[in-house]
Amino acid sequence: METILGLKLPTDGTYNPFYKRYIDLVAGKNLKALSREQEDQMVSIFQKIKAGSGQVTYQTGKWSWNQVLGHIVDTEKIMHFRALCISRGESAAFPGFDQNSYVENATFNEGNTEELLSSFLLNRQLFWLFIRTIPPEQWDVIGKVSGEPMSLHALVHIIFGHLEHHLVLIKERYLPLLA
Repeated sequence: METILGLKLPTDGTYNPFYKRYIDLVAGKNLKALSREQEDQMVSIFQKIKAGSGQVTYQTGKWSWNQVLGHIVDTEKIMHFRALCISRGESAAFPGFDQNSYVENATFNEGNTEELLSSFLLNRQLFWLFIRTIPPEQWDVIGKVSGEPMSLHALVHIIFGHLEHHLVLIKERYLPLLA
């Protein structure tokens, strides 16, 4: 099955099985159209957050609006960096990252939601500019992430699937806070 740019779905063995849940969320979808939909949804949701409310959580011990958005931005930047390096032939393995540690060590709640949203949108724009530079023969290149194989096309699917996962959680758990 192919998606935008003739990008086929990653096959088993070209990514850590942990990421299958994200890849499955975008299987068969036009990733460019999906990206636009995701960006529109993020703007629609996060523009509703009033100044100073980005620190609100839906439950004690859970991430705030800003922390969720910051996590999404961090994850997309990390995946973008990995994709860049793998596409350029990097042979060094990439470490994993502890999402909770990243959120705890960030200052997302000290910033404002509008700036985080702008960062998300800018990162997406830069990512699509990068995707356009990848020649067809590089899509099957495989690097190492967390000791497991990781293909370039798997990373691209993971980015969009990861956000699909979080959009479901945002709609179920965070949007009721705005009612």
